[in-house]
Amino acid sequence: MHSEGYYPKVKDLMSKEEFYRAVQELDREFDGLLERDVLEYIVVDEMGRNRGFITPISELSAGKSCTVFGKVMEKIKGKKGQFVISDNTSSCWLTLWDSQSDVFNRVEVGDIIKVINGFVREHNGWMEVNIGRWSHIEINPEDAPSIDIKPITGEIVDIRDTEVIFNDDGDVLFSKRVVLRTDSSTIPVTIWNEHIKSFKDFRKGDIITIIEPVKIVRGKRLTEVEVRSLSRISRSGDK
Repeated sequence: MHSEGYYPKVKDLMSKEEFYRAVQELDREFDGLLERDVLEYIVVDEMGRNRGFITPISELSAGKSCTVFGKVMEKIKGKKGQFVISDNTSSCWLTLWDSQSDVFNRVEVGDIIKVINGFVREHNGWMEVNIGRWSHIEINPEDAPSIDIKPITGEIVDIRDTEVIFNDDGDVLFSKRVVLRTDSSTIPVTIWNEHIKSFKDFRKGDIITIIEPVKIVRGKRLTEVEVRSLSRISRSGDK
């Protein structure tokens, strides 16, 4: 995961013997499932000395390992458990594999997840963090940063027909594309599943606000917004 050892980060807090003893105890706790450098990372992380290794979602790079925080915007159960997660910079997919699949049932929409040693790849235009045998997940960790996703307000300038989509597991999904004009740009918005029903009375020209939007940022530019499980849509003038 990282080439250099972690002990120097905490040498002012504990002796080498204490550090390695903590690593050994953690190794027993995880039944030998995690690699040594991951265990050392967790020990140092619990002492608040790993903040420099946190990667903002907007800076994820395919083919690299990462440590990332994200708010769960949606959970999708299929052959593999998946989440859509967001931080204050962008959004990505989080995919569970191997022994981490049990985490799916313990995570709720709105929780904050911390992923240690996730592997990033690009899939269908999204960054996807994969959680495997050598990864570690914490749910609502004490060191979680404040994730405050700002709402988006704009005028509806186009509404497309609802589309039926089949995902990789063969499940039926529904999506609707909308174009929103904000003060600074025109943004395509994809509305998913249950939110489409609540959108049926909206018209072109309506001013709407998307609360807890799933923002997709590429090259420091907001290119798309999605309305997922945690999101809400309100119309100007509605109570």
